[in-house]
Amino acid sequence: MEHTLIPALDALNRKDVEGVINLLRRALQVLLARAVNIVILASNDTLDLLPPDDPLLNKCIDPMDALVCSQMGEI
Repeated sequence: MEHTLIPALDALNRKDVEGVINLLRRALQVLLARAVNIVILASNDTLDLLPPDDPLLNKCIDPMDALVCSQMGEI
């Protein structure tokens, strides 16, 4: 993750939106390839980077939704 997620956050700080999207998609693909069931996108800055119809978002959850689900015992 240090090869994709940290550079993605650096690209975000540089306002390189295309670079962030590419690196974020790669990081999500790596996590999902390693049999992760759900990815919590904990940064408010990354929540709206991928388009709403992106299939990778089906495996992602908003941090507030994750908090609610954990309190209800659903995660």
